[in-house]
Amino acid sequence: MDWSKTKTILIWAFLLLDVFLGYQVYATRGGYWQNPEASQSEKWEMDDYLRQHNVTLDAEVPSDTPDMTYLNAEYVGIGALELQGMAGIDATLEKMALAARLKPPIAINGQITPNELLRQIGPRMMYSDQYTADLYQSNQGRLLYWQVYDKVPIFIAPLEVYLADGSILGYRQTYLNIRSQGTSRPIISAYKAIRSLVEKQVIHPGERIENVTLGYYGSYDAEIQGLAPVWRIIHDGKQHFVNGFTGAQERPLVTNYFPGK
Repeated sequence: MDWSKTKTILIWAFLLLDVFLGYQVYATRGGYWQNPEASQSEKWEMDDYLRQHNVTLDAEVPSDTPDMTYLNAEYVGIGALELQGMAGIDATLEKMALAARLKPPIAINGQITPNELLRQIGPRMMYSDQYTADLYQSNQGRLLYWQVYDKVPIFIAPLEVYLADGSILGYRQTYLNIRSQGTSRPIISAYKAIRSLVEKQVIHPGERIENVTLGYYGSYDAEIQGLAPVWRIIHDGKQHFVNGFTGAQERPLVTNYFPGK
């Protein structure tokens, strides 16, 4: 028996088996959301379902269902030493946030984007490059941003920037240390999340779905907590969060701290 030849055959056999099993995992877990025909079919089914329930879909619904994980989040605050070298602010440390008044306020010159506005604040804010704007929940007097992890917003880590008379007056900022936890796996589609809220009569006939956004969410009042992927669905000015793994509805976000539009 030629052991060298037999060993080569076995190596190739195991390699082909690995490729086959890898493809099966891809087809089962990732292939669906990358298939535009399947996504389009689900969209048509959802349009028909919402029409039957007299619910208007007036929002762009993301079609991706990426692999995601639970996250560990810890609020450690922004310490006094970090603030010492930051000129031009009058800062107050709160339980879960830093409140800062700009001294003097920064004048806004012309029309600027939310990202450009953060760059104008520049040296008067820590970690400003780690936030993304939520234009849907912003208004003329307050721009709302969320801290991001892997480009996905964290719906318990807000940055509010306050504006008046063409100037930036100050901000209130929550910043979390984030670590991934566990193995990544695919989440449910946004359409399934919407359907679950309609089935549970959280979204009522006659209502309008205004915004659908993928993000992370957890218990707001805990300094160390786990965050789950969620679909945030805003309808008729109300917002609800659907767990991206289980499809269960998460408890509402405490909104008296960050008022909506």
